[in-house]
Amino acid sequence: MSHASARSSVAESNGEQGSKVSHPDSSLHADPKKKPLLSKAETVQIARAILFALCFFTSAVCLHVQQWLGVPMYWLNRKWFYAWQAIVKESTALLLFGLNQRIAPCSAKICGDSSVRGQIRKASSGQVQLDFPSRLVLVANHQIYTDWLFLWWSAYTTRHHGHLFIVLKDSLQRIPILGPGMQFFSWVFLSRRWETDRPRFQHRMSHLQDVTLQQAMWLLIFPEGTNLSRNTREMSSVWAKKMHMPDLRHVLLPRTRGLQICLEGLNPSVQWMYDCTIAYEGIPPGEFGQDVYSLKSLYIKSQKAPIAHIHWRRFDANSIPVGDDGAFDHWLYERWAEKDELLEHFQQHGCFPADDGYFESEIRMNSVLEVSQILASALAVLVVWWVMSTITYGFRALLLSNTQ
Repeated sequence: MSHASARSSVAESNGEQGSKVSHPDSSLHADPKKKPLLSKAETVQIARAILFALCFFTSAVCLHVQQWLGVPMYWLNRKWFYAWQAIVKESTALLLFGLNQRIAPCSAKICGDSSVRGQIRKASSGQVQLDFPSRLVLVANHQIYTDWLFLWWSAYTTRHHGHLFIVLKDSLQRIPILGPGMQFFSWVFLSRRWETDRPRFQHRMSHLQDVTLQQAMWLLIFPEGTNLSRNTREMSSVWAKKMHMPDLRHVLLPRTRGLQICLEGLNPSVQWMYDCTIAYEGIPPGEFGQDVYSLKSLYIKSQKAPIAHIHWRRFDANSIPVGDDGAFDHWLYERWAEKDELLEHFQQHGCFPADDGYFESEIRMNSVLEVSQILASALAVLVVWWVMSTITYGFRALLLSNTQ
């Protein structure tokens, strides 16, 4: 090939490459119809999720450190240890109420039947006040994952939010930080294998029954064992058919043994069992609360939180046949059938039947000053850091002085 033809080929090649290179200012003329990677709404949702997670987990770590600071009290004085953990539990409740108040504000309409007449009232602050005893067993139906928030807030209205004990699935105790934290709270974890759960239940009830260690105690248990969904509703229907029992429409058939052991083990330190029925506005017939109001939709997608309707009843624990398995099973099924009728009334009329009227309240902290109790956990972390830094510095100084 001649030098001229070679130069011609190179020139053509360079010309082709040059035609493929975009002009440096071509970005100024980008297609205006091209969509951004994230919409404004998606960007806001991601920012909310990051902010919520940062606030929650940072606070959770601080609270967990505060729990560990109380460990020496376990060997010095058990009563001090449980009192310390109750304070941390109060701070945890306030944290959840505060975050919920800012991110997914909600309210509740509260009523009851004649058994709780006079025990539900408006306080001077405008908030609802429940005049319930300091020691009780609390049962409730399980609609959505945030049911326990309303029940913890109910304990808060009586100033017993530091003394709430919850029966949970044992898988939850394996969640990092949160799981060990719930163990510090002396919450009860069940595997749903009765041969394993029975001794665990009896051991925990023996501690909660001791009024010298736990003067106040609200024990919360969901006898249904899980929240209501299409899948669990179908499973409950199959079980009802197998056991030749009438099926229920708005609740799951209750599991009886756990509640029976609780009532039996806490006797005579607990006189009353309170029954709470929860329903939410905005759930169409035939649909399920967990599908309409998920954690993601409430706390990330800014979906407006539903108004919760809470109906209370109470039963004398001494009148419940806990000593007879068959009689107790029948008794609890009848109570759940009554609960099913209450929920049917709610679906038909948009409210529960109320003996003494409705009391409406926001789910929030009573005072912004209570934030200081949450900040005390952060202070505890700083104190631990300062003490550890001081010890480390002193140890290093001692080593340096010995080597010189």
